[in-house]
Amino acid sequence: MDRTPSRRSFLAAGGAAVLTTLAGCSGGGSEIDLSGIDDGSRPAIGASDAPVTMAVFEDYSCPHCQRFTLNNTPAIVQQYVEPGDVRYLHADFPIPVDDWSYPAANAGHAVFEDADNDAFWAFTMALFEDQRSYSLDVFEEIAEDVAGVGAAARSAADEGTYRDRIDADRQRGKSWGVQGTPTVFVGDEQVELDGIAEAIESRL
Repeated sequence: MDRTPSRRSFLAAGGAAVLTTLAGCSGGGSEIDLSGIDDGSRPAIGASDAPVTMAVFEDYSCPHCQRFTLNNTPAIVQQYVEPGDVRYLHADFPIPVDDWSYPAANAGHAVFEDADNDAFWAFTMALFEDQRSYSLDVFEEIAEDVAGVGAAARSAADEGTYRDRIDADRQRGKSWGVQGTPTVFVGDEQVELDGIAEAIESRL
């Protein structure tokens, strides 16, 4: 498949702004195996047989994750996921940035479990857009708007229903060397945000 310079530059343009401020959200290595975490129990975009798998560890309260998700994720999906080149996995890594890091992640898991994968991604995008306004009411309203599961999202956020699953992601991230968010893995390699396109294309 032809790889034009515009594909790489299109993605890199969004990543550069995030990279310059990445150090603001930092937290605390085993062998990296993305296939081992792609078991149907986590949100994912793209074909299961895509030649390249990537995973992004994020904290819903991290402003750098907000910029990455709103600016970079759509570009990655357009340029690499939709053509069938990449499978994109979500992973939770609450640092936590604030008291809403875990509740937001719990709400996301509730949407994924009680609705579906597409609803999770719609919820995630809408939630990041509303990052400065987090509350149980906001989680409930957005989950209800995108999937009709507002009560489930509110309950999960309030009660920490998926805390064990979220902590398992966090522990896995730490064992893989994750120290800040967003952290991106392409294949078995942790990559800088401005190197995502190059890492993907080197594997195609």
